[in-house]
Amino acid sequence: MNFNKKLIRSAVIGLAALLLSAGIVQAETTMAQPDSAFLSSWQNTFDSLRDTKPKWGKQSVEAFKASMDAGVPMVMLDVRAPKEWQEGIIKDALLINLNELAKSENLAKLPEDRNAVIGVYCSAGHRSALALAMLNQIGYKNVILMEGGTGAWLKAGYPLVKNP
Repeated sequence: MNFNKKLIRSAVIGLAALLLSAGIVQAETTMAQPDSAFLSSWQNTFDSLRDTKPKWGKQSVEAFKASMDAGVPMVMLDVRAPKEWQEGIIKDALLINLNELAKSENLAKLPEDRNAVIGVYCSAGHRSALALAMLNQIGYKNVILMEGGTGAWLKAGYPLVKNP
């Protein structure tokens, strides 16, 4: 589903929710109730998805550093807030705040090649996980999260450089 279709779908769902909550439209209330076996199956599926910790798409700071030192072509993407960039960045990183990543002018800064390797990081790993998911959704196939973010990077003794 392309971006415009997703946007239209979201708008329609939002409008339906608004109409329902305002009492302008009545929802069908005689819908069949799911049986306990269905609910149990759904709960088990939800629990297993919730507890999944994917191993794909993430590497240690040591693996990132070794790749960088070996000259592996990779775009380093820092999704921290601008205030955090003042504390230092990984050399040559592309700086795009996670909250601004979806803007077209920022997406245009990313490689056109959807197979390019993008190493994404933040301070601890939470925001970079969201960025990884978003970049995968829009077609980037080789996005790798730096496990532990800049906190793990500094703890390993690797340098940050001043933000130019």
